Amino acid sequence: MEPRRDLIDLFRADRPTFRARVDSVLTDTDRADTARRDALAAGPESERFDGPPELDDYGSLSLRTRDLVWRCYLLDHAPLGLTICGPAFRDTPIVYATRTMRAITGYSLADLRGENPRLLQGPDTDADAVADLREAVDIWEPVTVELWNYRKDGTRFRNRLSLVPLPDETGTVGNWLGVQEAVDAVTETREQSPDG
Repeated sequence: MEPRRDLIDLFRADRPTFRARVDSVLTDTDRADTARRDALAAGPESERFDGPPELDDYGSLSLRTRDLVWRCYLLDHAPLGLTICGPAFRDTPIVYATRTMRAITGYSLADLRGENPRLLQGPDTDADAVADLREAVDIWEPVTVELWNYRKDGTRFRNRLSLVPLPDETGTVGNWLGVQEAVDAVTETREQSPDG
């Protein structure tokens, strides 16, 4: 089982497939959370689910964006960080970031919402990786890169980032999924290994 691939597939799946498969990647914390179980049963447009508690404007989002936020909320504790970003023509602002993503970066949802993910860049962020990300957004293609990002406290971490376009029913990319994984330990081990 490849968590990154599984998460990306969940966001690309139709809603019935999402509901059937989401349990395979939910954490024990998510499974024990009554609010999340109710949200899964209700769906993103139900009166029983008015969005994550941190989002006071959930109802003002487009139906497609609400569906994506609903999926992210259900996967709040997934092993990899997840962000839903808005359209590129609005500078791709962050709409929702999971608890895992917030734990990785030290930013609160209030800090992240409305910001472009470049907020995580700093002096050592790799220019080639950033260029790859920009190109992917320009041509609506998925990409995975590793780059140095920075937490709210200024400490850097090596981030394996997948950026995935999420088209709406017309095929237009209105949202982007970011899948983040702090890989400091893996990278340092590889760099120190005489075989690597």
